Amino acid sequence: MPNNTKQLLEIINEVSRQLLSQILTVQKNNQENTTITNEPYNDESNTGSSKIDNKLTELMSKRDKLIRSLFKQKTTNEITVELTLLNEMVALDKELSNESQACKQILAEHVLRLKKSKKVAKTYQQY
Repeated sequence: MPNNTKQLLEIINEVSRQLLSQILTVQKNNQENTTITNEPYNDESNTGSSKIDNKLTELMSKRDKLIRSLFKQKTTNEITVELTLLNEMVALDKELSNESQACKQILAEHVLRLKKSKKVAKTYQQY
């Protein structure tokens, strides 16, 4: 890990941008798959999804470690010297939070549609 506050903030911001890009990719994929299909188990799509999940987890963990080390190692004065980079980090954090919330909402809608679909299928099977 870099010892320089500026370098550390630059790395945090770069990891944040990578994480945001991955979240936007997941969100885009989820929006494209708004219709529920009864496709058989597809091992390829499951593998791709798991790779994205692993990448997201890795980036979140890396970002968390970097931010924790920044605030443990550096004083307030050292951090405020790099106010521009710090403000960029805060803005990226806010954007990450917003996009994560939007992605969560999309996934919740998918779950509700899936539950409704299962209820309809069970009802039809009764007759």
